[in-house]
Amino acid sequence: MFQAFGVHGPELTPFADMVIDVLLVALAFALLVTAPRTSRHDVYLLATFVAAVTALRVLLQPLPNVQPVTVAALLVGAQLGARRGVAFAVLVTLLSNLLIGDGWWTLFQAIGWGAVAVIGSQLNLGTADKFRSGQLYVAAVCSAFVFDFIASLSIVTSGMTLSDFAVYLAHGLPFDVLHALGNLTFAVWFGHFVFRALESIDSLEELEQSVVEDYVVEG
Repeated sequence: MFQAFGVHGPELTPFADMVIDVLLVALAFALLVTAPRTSRHDVYLLATFVAAVTALRVLLQPLPNVQPVTVAALLVGAQLGARRGVAFAVLVTLLSNLLIGDGWWTLFQAIGWGAVAVIGSQLNLGTADKFRSGQLYVAAVCSAFVFDFIASLSIVTSGMTLSDFAVYLAHGLPFDVLHALGNLTFAVWFGHFVFRALESIDSLEELEQSVVEDYVVEG
């Protein structure tokens, strides 16, 4: 299944690459199906948001370690919950890597952004009218280092020592800082806008659920 070791870990055979991608897609859809209060609004929103963030990541690829996916995963996790946040992270990772470059690292990037979405689900960012931007800014900066560490695990091999890995992480610190600064910029630019858009969809779901419950009780 593995051919050789490259810069980002083992180079996969086409079959192994396909297996990982299929498993990740299956995980994303399983999370969407089992997520509470999943409705067609979620599907439309996530599909649109996945496409937009995927395109943005591809366009910004020439910039070193500028990752709009990180802040997006935080916001989706915060507003739509951990399951849908992880599903979003997995789908964006797969789609963007199909254009940028797919491989062993895709698995670790999906795990990294999924972890960021889970972190986002633990945030209390308030409401669109009382948005706690400070929490988002701090989480955006910290999550850059969380994601980069998890993504870096893709290069670990049986012959790599702990000190070798520490040296690799140290060399990557400037890129981690660029990631953190990029996250902060994205959070300031579109954090409140995306949060408000996600909240409006969530409110539509709650209204729809309330109408259905009233109809069933009164009917």
